Amino acid sequence: MKYLRLILLTACMITALAVAAEPADPVISSIQTAYQQAKESSKKNKGMGNEMVTTLNYTVHKNGKTTETLHFFYNTVRGTYWLAEGDDRDPHFNYYPLYFVTRNYNIGKKKYYEEFLYDANQRLIFALTQDYDENGKRFDRRFYFQDGSIYHVIGPEPTPFMVDNVIYQANELRLAFDWIIRNPKE
Repeated sequence: MKYLRLILLTACMITALAVAAEPADPVISSIQTAYQQAKESSKKNKGMGNEMVTTLNYTVHKNGKTTETLHFFYNTVRGTYWLAEGDDRDPHFNYYPLYFVTRNYNIGKKKYYEEFLYDANQRLIFALTQDYDENGKRFDRRFYFQDGSIYHVIGPEPTPFMVDNVIYQANELRLAFDWIIRNPKE
């Protein structure tokens, strides 16, 4: 019995060393670095002005009341519009590139959490979603994107619909942020 444990322990160590020896994927490494920077920046920026928090209360059919909190983190960049003839916009404006969004919400008694990370061109590069399996156990799924397409997923294999839904949600959150930040009085 001792020898079997020793053999299993040795096999596990060899497997761990082999996995650790594999070169890191440069796309995933760069996204993970950007993600860590966004998480650190979002912690530093809380209450500093480069964030916007929106809370929504609504009812989900057959599941009851839901509270959803969206936390948008952005940078402020000074810019200039290219004015067309008849354009009445102010030629000087602040541009707010969104870089990170967190979303907390519940459906019934189940709580969900999501994160969306955008690159400098406002394209989705990473998403974290939390969901429940058929036994009610919560799990994470991490989506890595390159050039607007899915590159890699860590967690249970998603269906194409799930991937499309994550991309759709990320785009809708980005558009909602753009609309809110440009129309603060409405």
